[in-house]
Amino acid sequence: MSVADPVRPGRLFFGSCAAITALAFTFAAMSGILFQLKSEFVLDNTEVGLIGGASLWGMALSQFSFSALCDVVGMRNLLRAALAGHVAGVILLVTAHGFDTLFIGALVLAVANGVIEAVCNPLTAALFPTRKAGMLNRMHLWFPGGVALGGVCIWGLDLVHADWRAKVLLVLAPALLYGLVFLREQFPPTEARAAGERVIDSLKAVLTTPLLWLFLLLMTVTMSLELGPGRWIPAVLQAGGLPGILVLVLINGVMAGMRANAHGLLARVSPPVLLMTGTAVAGLGLLGLSFSSGLVETLGAALVFAVGIAVVWPTMMGFVAERTPKTGALGLGLMAAAGSLAVGVVATPLLGSIADHHFTETLSRPAIVALANQALTQPGAPVVLAADARAVIAAPDLPTPATADFLRRAAGGEAGADLAKQAQPLLDGADNKSGLLSFRYLVPFAALVSLVFGFVVLSDRRRGGYQAEVDRARLAAPVSP
Repeated sequence: MSVADPVRPGRLFFGSCAAITALAFTFAAMSGILFQLKSEFVLDNTEVGLIGGASLWGMALSQFSFSALCDVVGMRNLLRAALAGHVAGVILLVTAHGFDTLFIGALVLAVANGVIEAVCNPLTAALFPTRKAGMLNRMHLWFPGGVALGGVCIWGLDLVHADWRAKVLLVLAPALLYGLVFLREQFPPTEARAAGERVIDSLKAVLTTPLLWLFLLLMTVTMSLELGPGRWIPAVLQAGGLPGILVLVLINGVMAGMRANAHGLLARVSPPVLLMTGTAVAGLGLLGLSFSSGLVETLGAALVFAVGIAVVWPTMMGFVAERTPKTGALGLGLMAAAGSLAVGVVATPLLGSIADHHFTETLSRPAIVALANQALTQPGAPVVLAADARAVIAAPDLPTPATADFLRRAAGGEAGADLAKQAQPLLDGADNKSGLLSFRYLVPFAALVSLVFGFVVLSDRRRGGYQAEVDRARLAAPVSP
């Protein structure tokens, strides 16, 4: 299309929804392959957490870095770069030969996802200036909706025992779709460019707004509550013999439905009340998941968690948009980046480390030692497997790294098919129980942020209510030229 051609909001919005779906498919795919990566590449939970975390913190850095480039580089060019990143990330993952290439592939996908967020949020705001909140919520429905759709596809691949690489290749379907839609479209200028606003004004507002800094801190916790367990749930539940990916589909299906109707909730209660209640309920759901032992208990706890966490992210963003309008798009970008960075750098790897720490607690030392002795009698046992087996036998208590590595190698068949059959249930049971236990460590943080939101509710009531605070913030905001 030439520069004289009109902007087509409907087509651009459709492309944005497809791009968010591609982002969601990467989340579903990475969550759906973690269990298999541990076995194929003999990775511990910490290493798997680093891979899963890279696909989140990379997105945060990318989103923050590329947000300011929309007007300089152009939204169409950035979206082309995102498509190239999605294709390259998929290729790196499906051809990976170890931790390093898996990590790099996840990071490249994350950068592409960050570009999508950096472009599609201001694009949608520019396309629908009088319906920003509604259209942004409608676009972001495709994150939980895309995770649910991708999860169903992954479950189908599991039914036919497809290789894990097929799950990663699913990302290409929505990626190529948004690339095709955006190929020749004319893009509008961003709102900031159209209004002549300067980034320095938003930066000054960010630095001088304590409320924003409080919510930046809270965002690191609330996104960790949502995406940290979401990354681990399929792998942890699959180790326990449950359809973990379908539980993730259930959670995200509930989230999509609730986000579609969030306006009804907000018509009845203020955002701080909704945040206070939601984080408390999410904490109860995580506590239930950490104790669950069967399908019914797990589904019940997952539903409670989903209902609690469903609208926390968009409500946090809406609160900042309404209560700190002077911070503009920069404030919203910082919120999203802070949350993703915390989940990727801290929450996801930390949950893996906690699971590793508790890995041996449910294992019987005599049973593991007997298995290790059997492995040493196998002719041609690999050197690394033999070293792990001797470490297990020599230690008075089961050493966590050596025990986990020994069981993963034995379950992978390095000591023969007979030992693999014996090792697999021991490995799965330990992965399941230690993974579920790690969710319990998030519960105090859920209680803490719920309490802070409660203080915000009380503060608003003393000052005339939430809407009165919004009106004061709006009056204090500068008028765009």
